[in-house]
Amino acid sequence: MDIQERYFRVFICLILLQLVCAIKAIRSEKPIGKYVAMINGAIILPIVGNMIIIKARTQGVSYLGYYLSYIGMNTIMVTVINFTNLYCKGVDEEKKHSKPYPIYALAAINMVQLCLGPVFHHVISLESITFKDRVFYRDVPKIGLTFHRITDYFLFLCILLIYIVAVVKTTRLYRGKYYVILITLVASGIFQFISIKTREPIDRSILIHGIFGVVIFYLSIIYRPVGLLDTLLSNVISDMNDAVYVFDNTDRIVWTNERALELLGLKEYKSNEVRKTLFENFENITGRGENWKENRVVGKNYYILEKKSVKTDTDKLNGSFLVIKDDTERHNAIEKEVYDSRHDSLTGIYNMQYLYTRINELINSSDREYILIYFNVKNFKLINDNFGKEFGDVVLIDLAKWLRTNVKNGLFGRLVADTFGVCIPRDEFDERYYLAQFKNFVVIYKNLEQRINIHMGIYVIKNKSFDVSIMFDRAHLAITDIEENYKTVIRYYDEKIKQGLLEEQKLAGDFNDALMNNQIVPYLQPIADRKGKIVGAEALARWIHPEMGFLPPYKFIPLFEKNGVITDLDTHIWESVCKILVEWKKTNPDKFISINISPKDFYFTDVLAVIVNLVRKYDIEPEKVRIEITETAMMNDPEERNNILSKLRAIGFIVEMDDFGSGYSSLNMLKDMPVDLLKLDMKFLSSDNNDKSGIIIKNIINLANELDIITLTEGVETKEQFEFLVSQGCELFQGYYFAKPMPVEEFNEYLLKHDA
Repeated sequence: MDIQERYFRVFICLILLQLVCAIKAIRSEKPIGKYVAMINGAIILPIVGNMIIIKARTQGVSYLGYYLSYIGMNTIMVTVINFTNLYCKGVDEEKKHSKPYPIYALAAINMVQLCLGPVFHHVISLESITFKDRVFYRDVPKIGLTFHRITDYFLFLCILLIYIVAVVKTTRLYRGKYYVILITLVASGIFQFISIKTREPIDRSILIHGIFGVVIFYLSIIYRPVGLLDTLLSNVISDMNDAVYVFDNTDRIVWTNERALELLGLKEYKSNEVRKTLFENFENITGRGENWKENRVVGKNYYILEKKSVKTDTDKLNGSFLVIKDDTERHNAIEKEVYDSRHDSLTGIYNMQYLYTRINELINSSDREYILIYFNVKNFKLINDNFGKEFGDVVLIDLAKWLRTNVKNGLFGRLVADTFGVCIPRDEFDERYYLAQFKNFVVIYKNLEQRINIHMGIYVIKNKSFDVSIMFDRAHLAITDIEENYKTVIRYYDEKIKQGLLEEQKLAGDFNDALMNNQIVPYLQPIADRKGKIVGAEALARWIHPEMGFLPPYKFIPLFEKNGVITDLDTHIWESVCKILVEWKKTNPDKFISINISPKDFYFTDVLAVIVNLVRKYDIEPEKVRIEITETAMMNDPEERNNILSKLRAIGFIVEMDDFGSGYSSLNMLKDMPVDLLKLDMKFLSSDNNDKSGIIIKNIINLANELDIITLTEGVETKEQFEFLVSQGCELFQGYYFAKPMPVEEFNEYLLKHDA
């Protein structure tokens, strides 16, 4: 085989190789792939040109080969510039990248003048030579070819300069690929220069150009910078907050990061020592399969362990790595969040919602009988007001401590404010022990020592299907009527309380109908003067219920004060009294009626406006309607209420203070309250020491006389009491000695008989 045939076949192989590279580059879907494919395609042109040259038998065919070769070389320069502009982009730290338009312009000029060569014949001429016993046509350079070569070498030098800068500026990890391209380029340039100088018809530099195309393809499309990946992965793992242990296929530790050493308390990496310490702290790491993940608790710390295997393409084990994540902080944060959601922030015991949940779980998972205890701190608001919130908090904390110490087989928690709840088996409740503990529950804080009164309502769980909140409501109901009884500490919820609750619900439901149908009416209790003459009466509400019959005030007044409808009831009684006084204008024009004002009336209605409007509506003299108010009604916002009473007196109403002396600040309030009459209670004379009681009554009456205030004593039941009070200077009297409260018709008849 002659040289001509050998090179022809080599060139064919080079073309096929460039085609394969170009196709793979395009299919790679990498952004740089199309630029690599352009280089491979451009290299095919001078190869084809040289194949034509070595096979040509005429000058015309040789011309075609040479021009195709020159155009191909110019195209190679342009495509390499495009490729280099993208490939070397990361080298410039300032990233000032712009396309080399002047170079493109120069290459374009060169391309145009080459294409015009066959027309103007300014590029080459051909001469016939004999080479290796064969006749070839060799090019003879003219000005056009000289310009072409100068242009290509200028472009070539620009490209070399870019890669030299890349080699100098880039990091060690990237330097290798730029070195390879630079060396290949230099080799191509040298071989091209040798080919020009020797002027041999077969251009051996084409072989180097083909190799250059393959190198570009490999580095851009195939090559993976393993060193870079190793370094980056190593740096990433080293900077991880998790501990990483790398094992070979024999489970020998071959690498760890710093966090892994810190976790084991080691200062330096020693494979055997690391492995020994790791296996001592974390057992069952090997021999558990190739990939696994689990949570571990080591001491007070929580960890997440995850082990993964690394295999070859043939599914053989290369090694594995273990990642240990310290999950203590997150775990503790979650536990704290869960704890806070279930516990009271002040006392640290269960809060109401979680206590209800736990009680429901407990009673439904056991066959034992349980009781609920509702703890209530008596007068907790007064404790806070008198001793400060700090002391109030200590009271609650001490009660929670007592529950922790004494409730062993039950559940307990803080419900709302000063109330606590407990659930324990009924057979473990020692009532005598609880009584003994809470009859003398003392709280000591700093220099303050205070006995705290605590009431306990108990509900025996019979029906477990009830909502826990309803059970505690019933336990609470058990102590609602012992609020003022300091001797009673424990009370059970029973059917009587239940019946009372149902009765209250019925009365509340029947209230509106009772007003509309005049079932609630005023009863009048006579008021007498010193001579026993009836001068007026006090109006007291009584309910004639169609089903329950006659209802005394204690059956419904506290209920209506609690639910707020007492205002409607009082307004109804006030208007009923006005209607009575209208009738009395003819029969009893000199008589008055006292009406009661509840403390709640001041909250829910304009007392002044309502009463004034009523007397004007019925054209009644204000002094005929006496305003009776209790001392407790004046304790909240006394200044405003004094102002209301002063306005009522200015209009002509008589203002009476009921239950004088039953509170704690009567004398202090008396100097400021605008009152015309004091109502005294005979309880002052009901004690065993009548001498002291008499002295108290006498002095109160004298004090009232000095202040020009009339006195009225209620609860007078005997002649002796009446005569004693008269002797002490009391002016008005009320009680069973004269008459009990009675319907209006009976009162009118009573007046007729009495006055007769």
